[in-house]
Amino acid sequence: MSVSLDCRCDKARLFPTSFALSVRAAVIRKSYAVLAGLFGILAASCTSGGDGGDHESAELILTGAKIFTSNAQQPWAETVAIKNGRFIYVGDSTGATKFRSDNTQFVDLGGRLVIPGLVDSHAHPGYIDVEQYGEISATNEAELLAAVKDFAEASPGDGWLRLCCWPINLYVESNRGPLKETLDSVVSDRPLWFVSEWWHSGWLNSKALEELGVDENTPDPRPGVAAFVRAANGEPTGWVKEGGGWQFFAEHFPIDDPEHSQSHEKNMVAALQLLSESGVTTLYDAGNFGFEDLVYGFMAGLEAEGRLPVRYEGTYQVFTPERRHSAVSEVKRYRREYGGDRLQFNTVKLFMDGIYQNRTSALLEPYVDDPSYVGETILSVEELRDFLLELSAERLDIHIHAEGDLAVRRVLDAVESARGIANDGFYTRVTISHLGLIDPADLPRIAELGVIANFTPWWFTTQEDDSERVSLGDARFGRMFNPKPLFDLGINVTLSSDEWWGGERLTTYLNPYFGMQIGHTRMYPREWREQEEIVRPPLDGQLSIEQVIMGYTQNGAYQMRMENEIGSIEKGKLADLVVFDDNLFDIDSDKIWKVKPAAVLMEGEVIQGALPGEIQR
Repeated sequence: MSVSLDCRCDKARLFPTSFALSVRAAVIRKSYAVLAGLFGILAASCTSGGDGGDHESAELILTGAKIFTSNAQQPWAETVAIKNGRFIYVGDSTGATKFRSDNTQFVDLGGRLVIPGLVDSHAHPGYIDVEQYGEISATNEAELLAAVKDFAEASPGDGWLRLCCWPINLYVESNRGPLKETLDSVVSDRPLWFVSEWWHSGWLNSKALEELGVDENTPDPRPGVAAFVRAANGEPTGWVKEGGGWQFFAEHFPIDDPEHSQSHEKNMVAALQLLSESGVTTLYDAGNFGFEDLVYGFMAGLEAEGRLPVRYEGTYQVFTPERRHSAVSEVKRYRREYGGDRLQFNTVKLFMDGIYQNRTSALLEPYVDDPSYVGETILSVEELRDFLLELSAERLDIHIHAEGDLAVRRVLDAVESARGIANDGFYTRVTISHLGLIDPADLPRIAELGVIANFTPWWFTTQEDDSERVSLGDARFGRMFNPKPLFDLGINVTLSSDEWWGGERLTTYLNPYFGMQIGHTRMYPREWREQEEIVRPPLDGQLSIEQVIMGYTQNGAYQMRMENEIGSIEKGKLADLVVFDDNLFDIDSDKIWKVKPAAVLMEGEVIQGALPGEIQR
């Protein structure tokens, strides 16, 4: 691969997202500051190396590299100069000579690939190991109940039993769900919370419902989505969905055991280290289900000790309608009590719907196995509109979980309505996360409304249980989780890990290159597959390497309102970058997930690995 600095390249085609978004954002918001910055970049884009005439001495020059900048105006470079944690030059090697002095460290990277520091736009490093379940598996009910009984007998006491993972397809077809009486047959003398393999469902025995104080008179936070499933007489059946269950977690399952607390802290540190070693310099924590003070207090402590290796944006989660009323005050409290230079709070997380597997995604057309049912959303269009206006007045952003096409439609309707009321005064950047199904008619609306689209690429694969196909049918399954048309429309698409489970899978699913590979191939790695080719449809949904890198860099920076500071390798921005021995553009696409950075720089300092090559002066 040759490095080209020719400014005649088709930048709008190669970088449709960044280029179109920057123009659209300026027009929509009529921000003269943004317009000035945009035209300044355009004016400078074809000057050799972006040399603005400031020939100050650099502290570090990296040259002889293949630098993918994530900058639409200068996609490739071979040299960067860094001073005071920022890029002061990006361009060819000749233009960098004027920035070199006797005190400059000079490193020839020998043709290695360099990309900007990565942004994980939807992560859960604080929630890893919050929940400690006994894990069992079975393929039929008899095996499952026998395993539950064995676990209970091996766990003496009278307190809560918490288990994972009952197979969703064993019970959920036609929205029937599991029954408390079934669990009572093996464990009746102590409360049991049994989470499904998809986590968004809980199966409770009668003792658990009694312990929670839930009966036929207990209101559901939002019937149909954050709720206890009920019999005809209103009595809970034992199946609880989404926020109907999560609302009890922090109160009934506190981390008050010293051993659990130490394990949780150890795993949070390990997760942050894994992300940092992978080149992630900035992340958005998408929430901690009531354990926010525990998590953010710990992160604040790490920052105070100089041990927080990433910029970390926390959030407040809204998973029941009632929680939206405390969102603004809680974010402000987090800022006061935990905020710092790296730990910040600017975003609220909302669950608009749930997941297909437990029939809580909100759909425009009914579920295949229940023709009368389309699901429900946590907030109505009007409720979300008013919430958006409140957030806009407080200058806060929102990150919205929406998997079903009805949920996506309602979010867009609410954004459109809020913008119409606020006119040019609408502040909030709206990110929709997951976007499993999008009605084709809504694709251009996402672009027109300036909504950000967040995806987790490792979801772009086939699944062993086929639960999505079972609930949606072949036609809808064939167009799920497809960011390609959004990239093509110039929508700001961000990519992320969304991993919180921990254990053996943590190192794989937190790995951004695992996400990049699956975003590029729509397949699991070859060594995981029983067949040679299992590409998840649509077959034309595979992203280019440029697109997956943009999704993890500049686009993520925009989501977090940091596009003027990070996300691309440009003069004036913070000097975050990742150096590789392997070139992501050239290696076998099935080996991307095994790539490890040689060095990670954050604000010009090597924080992981070491710069390859001899450091000269």
